Amino acid sequence: MTSRRTLLRTMVLATGAIVTSSIIPLETVAATSLAQRPPVVLPSDDESTAVWACWIGHSTVLLRIGGMWILTDPVLFGSYGVSILGVTLGPMRITEPALRFDEVPRPDLILLSHAHMDHMDRTTLRRISERWPAQIDVITATNTRDIIEDLPWKSLNELDWCESTQIGAIHLTALQVRHNGWRLPGEPCRAEGFMKIGRSYNGYLIEYNGIRIVFGGDTAYTTAFRSIVHKPDLAIMPIGAYDPFPEAHCTPEESLAMVEMMGARSIMPIHHSTFRQSQEPVADPLRRLRNALRRSSTQLAVHGIGGSCEFAQRST
Repeated sequence: MTSRRTLLRTMVLATGAIVTSSIIPLETVAATSLAQRPPVVLPSDDESTAVWACWIGHSTVLLRIGGMWILTDPVLFGSYGVSILGVTLGPMRITEPALRFDEVPRPDLILLSHAHMDHMDRTTLRRISERWPAQIDVITATNTRDIIEDLPWKSLNELDWCESTQIGAIHLTALQVRHNGWRLPGEPCRAEGFMKIGRSYNGYLIEYNGIRIVFGGDTAYTTAFRSIVHKPDLAIMPIGAYDPFPEAHCTPEESLAMVEMMGARSIMPIHHSTFRQSQEPVADPLRRLRNALRRSSTQLAVHGIGGSCEFAQRST
């Protein structure tokens, strides 16, 4: 019962029905406007870099892999939550996205980790699909496609844990994480034992020509990442919203432990410094991760929103 109440608090917060109100000192926020950081320079089509990744904000990452643009959990506007008469009621951004909506290149593929409103934002997804109708492939978690299946996608498919698919030159495998998936309180969810009909939640292993990237989606601490056989070049992992939601979100130290568990060479920390979703101070996730990295051989791939990294093609 206690676990269910905690999940309920987590999910209601994600819907925007309950919003924590607080005054956040500007000095505790990594970046408050686009003017405070250099503009994102997108790689051109003729550049030889095999993989380029940029943290746009929250769990939204833009990747360029083998000539394809991939976008994870896109949330690109000022808030997320319940839409009533065209107005979104939910948490407001405390930092701008590194790219505005009209600056984002057309994605070839969108990866959605789960149905929470700060990861599967209908406003952003509707605007993207209407801007490029029937041009974008979407992969999402089991029992979540119904939320966006009315939008004009090129394709929309669910991928269950351990299942794989090929899209162009990209090989994708859905990873089991530890989270909860219901979009609204009371919906069947795998975290509550509804394995067949419950909403699921994914991480993803992305592979291209010997380069491997893990997108952890949203997860509490789990040993499931030990199943990754080959060391990833980059782990895109959440580090925020852990207080008081340990059943759903990992701490920065736990995030790094999972990165080390899978043997990833570098970490791109996400799910922090974008929305106020929990009780820990805004600056704490990145501060704690930096402290933990002092005792680790793992490299920090980006230092804040708008940060990017790249990898050259290598043999398997």
